[in-house]
Amino acid sequence: TVMVSHHGGLDDLNRELFALIRNLRDKHLDDKQENEALSGNITTYGGYQTSKKMMFLNRPEAAVQSLREQVVLPGIARYLEKAYEGHVDAKRTRLVSWANILSEGDWQAPHMHPTPGNLASGVYYIDVPEKPQPEGCIEFICPHPVAHHHGISLTRRIYPKTGDLILFPSYYIHYVYPFRGEGDRAIVAFDVIKQAMELVF
Repeated sequence: TVMVSHHGGLDDLNRELFALIRNLRDKHLDDKQENEALSGNITTYGGYQTSKKMMFLNRPEAAVQSLREQVVLPGIARYLEKAYEGHVDAKRTRLVSWANILSEGDWQAPHMHPTPGNLASGVYYIDVPEKPQPEGCIEFICPHPVAHHHGISLTRRIYPKTGDLILFPSYYIHYVYPFRGEGDRAIVAFDVIKQAMELVF
């Protein structure tokens, strides 16, 4: 139920996306209205995360639209087909999206994405510094009660690389380990929300 796909040959695109997010960080790092990481309402500690009012994947820049059309939307279609066995139409969904950039010591606490109608959550890795595990890894906690039998908690740790796309059930609790030293970890994340059915009378 966790899908990982790697997308090579996107070096120029990733550089453009990284520059865009870095510029947004430099402009809004200390602005509580524009840096969601300062709001106290999310589980990102340190770093910069775009505000809720900015749907990152709807931005007009060519690099953002290329990421959306070439990587994210095809990945979502594949995931929904596998996970829901054809019972969900990817065209009848909308994306809630954001970007963040983490530096040394920044991290994300355990959380999930419980938005009503959320079919799947995902992350595209624009730039990931090479660090020893578990630094910078994303870790999933199995939600099944049996996984916690006798106090043993089963997890799945993924060490992402630049160009990776990960999709997973929105109810999977997950977190990101902090890392040390130089480098920035830049990602675009999203939720796939089922659109309400239209009733015809």
